[in-house]
Amino acid sequence: MSNGGTDTYSYKGWLISDSFLKRAFAVFGYNLVAGLIIWVGLFIIFMFFAMMAALVFGMASVY
Repeated sequence: MSNGGTDTYSYKGWLISDSFLKRAFAVFGYNLVAGLIIWVGLFIIFMFFAMMAALVFGMASVY
């Protein structure tokens, strides 16, 4: 627990802070950003496959 003073570590990031709330929000933030990066990557891949399928099946309907 924090004693109201400064943190006891030389690195002042939230992930190793003395405050429980700072550590909790740091973990939540990292989790949120990592999830967004994964979902954006998956969205791009799925959209690529959807465009390829639209191109292939769209051309097949012409014949």
